Amino acid sequence: MRLNDSARDKYEVEITKFISDRLIQKISEFNEKGQLQSITKGKKFTPIEISEEGLELIEMISLDCTNKEGIWQSDSEIKIDKLGYIRINREKTKEFWNGKIQTNKKPLRMKIRNISGDETVIVF
Repeated sequence: MRLNDSARDKYEVEITKFISDRLIQKISEFNEKGQLQSITKGKKFTPIEISEEGLELIEMISLDCTNKEGIWQSDSEIKIDKLGYIRINREKTKEFWNGKIQTNKKPLRMKIRNISGDETVIVF
């Protein structure tokens, strides 16, 4: 993860890699169950694969530029759908997520929600 302080009070956070041991375990269990059912019931099964960066495991990123603790204020937010398209601050786009989120104020903390709904908060 990188926090880039760009010109004119623009800030950009870039997620370069995302790893969740808990999520990887859930996906492994799902894949094992699917493989077993494919063998015993003859059903075709396509396992879930995770890239080296793991960015496809992220569902939402939110930046709080107002509070360092306490009640969450979502000053900038990106939601990523199953196909990789994003909603920026609740507005649909036809853009694919590039691993970055931008804001006009310096972020104090960031919340990441993975595809199973688990959330992680990182304080800057």
